[in-house]
Amino acid sequence: MLQKIEYAGGNNRSFETAAAALDRLADFSIDARQVERITERLGKERADARDRSAAAMEAWKLRSQYKQAPAIAVISVDAGKAQFREEGKGPGVHTPRWGDTKVACLQTYADVGHACDPQPDPPSAFVDPARVERLCREMARVRGSDNQANPCGGKPSRDKPPGDKKQAKKRKKKKKPDRRLVRTVVATTQAVEAFGWMVSAEAMSRKFYASPKRAIIGDGGNWIGPMGDLHFDGWVQILDFLHLLVHLFAAARMAHIGDAKAAWTLYEQMLRDAWAGRVQRVLDALQSQLDRLKGKTSSESHRVVELAISYIQRNRERMDYPRYRQLGLPVGSALVESLIKQMNHRVKGTEQFWTGNSLEAVLQVRAAYLSQDDRAEKHHEQRPRRRAVGSNRMPNRNRKGKFQRA
Repeated sequence: MLQKIEYAGGNNRSFETAAAALDRLADFSIDARQVERITERLGKERADARDRSAAAMEAWKLRSQYKQAPAIAVISVDAGKAQFREEGKGPGVHTPRWGDTKVACLQTYADVGHACDPQPDPPSAFVDPARVERLCREMARVRGSDNQANPCGGKPSRDKPPGDKKQAKKRKKKKKPDRRLVRTVVATTQAVEAFGWMVSAEAMSRKFYASPKRAIIGDGGNWIGPMGDLHFDGWVQILDFLHLLVHLFAAARMAHIGDAKAAWTLYEQMLRDAWAGRVQRVLDALQSQLDRLKGKTSSESHRVVELAISYIQRNRERMDYPRYRQLGLPVGSALVESLIKQMNHRVKGTEQFWTGNSLEAVLQVRAAYLSQDDRAEKHHEQRPRRRAVGSNRMPNRNRKGKFQRA
């Protein structure tokens, strides 16, 4: 029954909906506050186990629980957002603020061998105007951008950018076989330093360090590179192509405000060069636009183009996309972006305000049930038989088979 309560508390939209689901589906009447206490207590147990593994990793005492290393091991990292409140101030929300949650997706893949780049042309979605616009806005929404109405820079154009009309039609394509094997999840509200040890401990437990092909994918944030250098030395570091696409689209739009055709032509040229690994050509195109804009347009246009140049210069060593594809490595962070959305479904909402300890516990429960191994159930099999909350808090059955507070 504790496992059912934990599952409901960690995966429903709120503790209130979790209690309602238990009442309707499990014939188990329980107060929402009781669901909250049990979920957080079990989540704290999971967090303590995670922290012990991280400490063992830091002390070089952690060993893998697997005998065979995966053929391809990929770690995607990203940050989400949640609303926090000050603790110990009584009822209501006091000192609300936005804070970060950090998430890692550890995914294994079946290996494939390629003599050359298996996909020299970018996916059709990346050169379809309407889909690119939707993609940019969706990424901004998931990440909690303050500029959600306009994530790609500039005023939304009423002119439809030119594009091949055939791309707008739905095409029947043979579905590619899914190479993904097993995903596990690490999540926390703690600082980058602690997060790095948590992710490396999970990677060691799954024998990722012994994999012949290892990669870490990030959005180019200034904390991801140092974390990769410290904990994943020798791994292939990849700049997520989706985030690069957003920067290129924003720069092209701001370079040609009011001229959708010129903006799309510039974007598509830069996108194809980036996909082919021609980084210098992308930088040259952006620099040419920056020189052209001097003294002609607003400072906002300059800022967006300069930001794109700086972003690419900082990450150019992580943009050898043809080689990554030839190795059978993914070049996008779609998996962790999807994972952020799944996390947000539980912890992010207009009326959800968390204390640090409460959110940390719920994140562990959510991460356990989003992982595709047996860790969610295994924790209940291995934990000592004791109460999840204090005495006299578990409900008793009444004569009708319902449950009531003891």
